[in-house]
Amino acid sequence: MDRLCAASAEAPRYTLGSLLRQFLPALESTLGLGGRRRRLLWRLAGCRTGQLGAHIFLCPHCHKQHWTGRSCGDRHCPQCLATKSRQWLHHQQRSLLPVSYYHCVFTLPCELNALLWLNPTRLYQLFFDCAAQSLLQFGRHRLRGELGLSLVLHTWGQQLNYHPHLHGIVTGGALSPDGRRWRMPKQRKFLFPVRAVAALFRGKFLHGLRRLLDAGQLRLPVRFPATPSAQRQWFTLLYSQRWVLYAKRPLGGPQQVLSYLANYTHRVALSNRRIVAVDQPARLITFTYRDYRKGGALKQLSLPAREFIRRFSLHLLPPRLVRIRHYGILGNNRRQRDVPKARALLHRAAKRSAQSIAPRQVDPLRCPHCGRAGLRWVGWLDAYGMRHSARWKPPLLDSS
Repeated sequence: MDRLCAASAEAPRYTLGSLLRQFLPALESTLGLGGRRRRLLWRLAGCRTGQLGAHIFLCPHCHKQHWTGRSCGDRHCPQCLATKSRQWLHHQQRSLLPVSYYHCVFTLPCELNALLWLNPTRLYQLFFDCAAQSLLQFGRHRLRGELGLSLVLHTWGQQLNYHPHLHGIVTGGALSPDGRRWRMPKQRKFLFPVRAVAALFRGKFLHGLRRLLDAGQLRLPVRFPATPSAQRQWFTLLYSQRWVLYAKRPLGGPQQVLSYLANYTHRVALSNRRIVAVDQPARLITFTYRDYRKGGALKQLSLPAREFIRRFSLHLLPPRLVRIRHYGILGNNRRQRDVPKARALLHRAAKRSAQSIAPRQVDPLRCPHCGRAGLRWVGWLDAYGMRHSARWKPPLLDSS
């Protein structure tokens, strides 16, 4: 049985999985990772290598069998997220409205990074809640209606440093409480004044943080203020800072929003194509990054393999944490009811407003032996080498 889908000329030369397979065995004991993070890294290392099992294909012409390694399917894997991103966008396009959308980015002061790192489940939840409540509250106050918004959590900067922030995509208008009117903002350059939204977000987050601290529900870093007076001073410093809320110019219609969302939804800390060089004897990994302090100039950064893996492991999310969330009229419990109402109020035909992007056409698989197209998926091998026959529709083979 031959290996199917050898690496094409368009495939990246280096992948995160190949780097982990190369350096993790020697460095694992020095990284101080917990059991879950070690398991995740080894799972990413085994993606599409055959260690996690294999898909089996049969050529109906020459009857030759071929195999390709199974994907890990993990949300931290850059190889697996391409297919998930297309599937997610195909599902979300049914909820897009024929209005302009606004993009905003919520960030937190670096003084909070140590607390977030030790308490990701509770504080990421607080982060989501406060950002969503701030935008929805402004929508109710300024537009007298309910916005629709999607928030996506990113935890990384361009150099793989720890930098938690939320990307928000917000509808350019709100649905009235009675569902009979769609209210647009009076100005089109911005949705709400960013400083006012940032101040409201700051107040909500610090209030929630104080409640969690008073209840003793957070793990505290070593250098966290120990006495009540020191903590009050620490909170006063955070309240006095101007928290940054970045807002871009409004996006275009639904098709532009789909393309824009693709850049932010199913993204991981480092894509394979950013890895440009590996020095195995020196254990150095070089990748590209954009320096936004200098106009987004493309630069290169070389890190020791240990530091590279350590930085990447900072962005492995806690189990069951949902990193893409929807609120307002786009909330999962409201979109089926409110999105059709909004479309009708915007006086657009449903066929036009629900215009979709056709899913990417996958070229038929060709047999490496006879060269003819039409390979059929006939089963798979699990990680223990046991063979299973196909009993349902074959999965989409993604060769990205």
